[in-house]
Formats: sequence, structure tokens, C-alpha cells
Amino acid sequence: MTDRTSQPDKIEVETPHIPLGPPATGVSFNGFGMDNVNHAQTPSDLVAGPNEAGVKTEWDASTLQGAIQWLEAHASYLRRLYHNMADIQDLMGGKGAAAAAGMPSGMGQKSPLGGFAWAGRLTEKHAALYSGTEAGVLELAKQLDAAVEVLRKVKDNYDTAEKANEMTAEQINRIFAGAANGGGES
Repeated sequence: MTDRTSQPDKIEVETPHIPLGPPATGVSFNGFGMDNVNHAQTPSDLVAGPNEAGVKTEWDASTLQGAIQWLEAHASYLRRLYHNMADIQDLMGGKGAAAAAGMPSGMGQKSPLGGFAWAGRLTEKHAALYSGTEAGVLELAKQLDAAVEVLRKVKDNYDTAEKANEMTAEQINRIFAGAANGGGES
């Protein structure tokens, strides 16, 4: 998906100070901002680099090394994603923001999403979703690492079996060559 408009990624408009209620309330309108929701891009980390398999998901015995590299590349991306997720948490006020925002009014800090009634609950829901996603990304990276190790063993076993089969093929060729010469094994 690409940008379907010629608009910038974000639009910010400042307005003169416009009071929205009696002066004693201090509520005013000073401007607004909005994101271009028609803009989408693929993160560069998700685009296959040179000599990477990209979205290939089927492998045969002769390309096991390619499958190993594919799994390693995806595990590496997930580990980078896991470490960079801290930026999301920082934007939401840090690790304790959800707990503090859920405290009764006046006891905790204001939610990073604002002071309205549902802001604290929404912050708590975000924190739960964040921690579950963070744990899931890390677990998936660990499982891909484990799959790499298993696939390496499979490849080693396959290579060993191929070498054993080559020796057997050489022996069979000697037997056939001996039989063709009118005798037994040479």
C-alpha cells in the first residue's frame, strides 16, 4: 500500500487562543493536528536484502542452508523489534504509567493519553497489550533460534547420509563394473 494522497504525514494547525467557556475554567482551543491515515509504508527491516530469501517459505533438501539463513534473518529482525519496543513504552509514560493512571483521581499521575475518564483505563489496556506483544515477540524469536538449531542438525544428518550414500554408490559402481567384466566384485 502506498500513499494515496499528496498530503504530508502529519498536519498541524495553530489557531489563535479561543476560549471555549467562561474565563474561570481556563479551557481554550489553541490548534489541532491530525495524521495522514492514507499513508502506509513497509518498514525497511521487512524488505528482503541482497542474498536473502524474502517471503520464500518452501525449501527442499538441497537448500537447507538457505532456510537456516531465512530463519536467522527473521529471528534477528524480531530481536531488534523487541529491543526497539521500549520506545513505545517510553511514549506511553514508562513501565509504571498504566498502574499510576489507574489509581483514583488525585493519587496517581495523569494518563499519557490525557485526563478524561477513559484515558486511565485505555492506558491500562494498552499496557496489557504491550506486555503481551513484547513477550510474544521475544518468545517467537527464541523459537526461531531453536528451529535454526534443529534445522542445522537436520542438515548435518542429511549431509552425513549423502556422504554415506556416495560411498555406497561407488561400491555399487565397482560391483557393476566387476560384473560387466565377467567376474565378481573387483
